[in-house]
Amino acid sequence: MPNTTTKLGLSLLLCLGLAPLLGACASSAPPEAQAPIAVDGQAQRLDGERYLEYRVGVAIEADADTVWALLTDAAGYPGWNSTVTDLDGTIAAGETIALRSTVDPKRTFKLRVSAFEPGSRLVWEDGGRAFKGVRTFELRERADGKTEVTMAEVFTGSMMGMIEGKLPDFRPSFDAFAADLKRAAESAAARAG
Repeated sequence: MPNTTTKLGLSLLLCLGLAPLLGACASSAPPEAQAPIAVDGQAQRLDGERYLEYRVGVAIEADADTVWALLTDAAGYPGWNSTVTDLDGTIAAGETIALRSTVDPKRTFKLRVSAFEPGSRLVWEDGGRAFKGVRTFELRERADGKTEVTMAEVFTGSMMGMIEGKLPDFRPSFDAFAADLKRAAESAAARAG
């Protein structure tokens, strides 16, 4: 009878080697991941099968162009965002950026900008099948002139079970990000107005 280590090793080999063929280690989101992201609430954590999502939303008294300008100015991030210590590169479609955060200041995350829809949607990601992180920003300008901004980061992959316990709770940094973005965008809008 195989011991626990052997069973874990066999499971890992199956997930890494056969997952693409069998879908045996596919990630699946919990049902609440289909719900819209709440605006002006606290950040949420959603857990699924080899799936982890953090999300937050905020309504900002500024137009989408003002918010977009902040989200796409890599060099400016440390000036308004208390969760980012450095962001190098150009935030544009297909580009790679290097981000350092207060969550893990010694580590540099190399992120690829995989979606860039000016004024409405920005996505950056890293990783692969075994472990992948995808952060999505969406902007929606409302009739009252405010812009709703949602941010979600989804972690998936066959290695999620082993990695999830080592990840920090991102809710405090998501709440800080939303508050910082709101403050910076509203300040910029007031100066322009």
